[in-house]
Amino acid sequence: MVAAKSLPKFIGIVIGERYHLTEELGSGSYGVVYKAVDLTNDNFVAVKVIRTVGRSPAELATIKREVALHSVVAHHESVVGLIDAFDTDEYCYMILEYIRGGDLFEQIVEKKSYQGKDELLRRAFVSLVDAVQACHDAKIAHRDLKPENILTSEDGSRLYLADFGLAMNQKMASDCGRGTSIYMSPEATGELTARQPFDPYLNDIWALGVILVNMITRQNPWSKATSRDADFSQFIMGPDFLLKEFPMSKGAFAIIREMLDLHPAKRISLRALRKAILSLDTFFHEEIVITPEGTAFTTTTFSSKATMWERMMVEDYYKEVRGGHGWQNGSASQILEARYRYREVQYDR
Repeated sequence: MVAAKSLPKFIGIVIGERYHLTEELGSGSYGVVYKAVDLTNDNFVAVKVIRTVGRSPAELATIKREVALHSVVAHHESVVGLIDAFDTDEYCYMILEYIRGGDLFEQIVEKKSYQGKDELLRRAFVSLVDAVQACHDAKIAHRDLKPENILTSEDGSRLYLADFGLAMNQKMASDCGRGTSIYMSPEATGELTARQPFDPYLNDIWALGVILVNMITRQNPWSKATSRDADFSQFIMGPDFLLKEFPMSKGAFAIIREMLDLHPAKRISLRALRKAILSLDTFFHEEIVITPEGTAFTTTTFSSKATMWERMMVEDYYKEVRGGHGWQNGSASQILEARYRYREVQYDR
């Protein structure tokens, strides 16, 4: 694989005689994303630059598939628009809609946008469900749903699905282990299913369940859905583990439980999920408190000064490690580790 970090800097360059690249927004395993100005109308766009020279035939096919599948759903209001895509002798360029609000990771971890804000979280999550529904209706499974691949409006009220690098339009997937470990379903990791082929569309629903946990609690439920993960093992033994360990309402837990059913065929459908989210009274523990500074916590969970101080340390750690450019289309991997209520929290970026 040709590493994105090996690409030359494109800042200041005009590509396609139209797009002036002004700022690097982030990078992933395949490409680097820049903010650019469309010289024909002075509008901002995002440009994903992918080197094609030196790629294997399989990698080139992946790039072509990303462009093709993204273009099918790019018209949807909750999918990042794909304005154009073209090749030169060495590179593929994807011209994307520029989304000003950053990614969902930033909204959850850095801005704490959704804490205690039922209606904001509801609007945002429903817009994400609608985007995934549009993909599934078009026979496309995203397969890499995670906060870093989801962009947001500036106020966080609307989410935009991005990065179709792992997307596929087949009924079954056989390449277990592809994706981001925290958001992969047990059948996608393959450990509990002897790496049997799995339904990638039902894997998307599982990933949405983990994302909803993130949005409500600012935590990950586990690092990977395998028996070797202590937290996931507790979930296997009793799904009530989520309700006991994470500050969420019983109603939110009931919905998440249906999304994270260990039997893929029993998971809630996207249409039923949308209806359930719209009818839920609150996502949060009933004793949630919001300070004048905007910090939210539950009085039962954070009643002691020591526990509150520990939480402040975690937030400072997040800011220190996450400081840098967040992306528009799949940041380079990072592991954010912090001790929270005496348990490990990991964000695998």
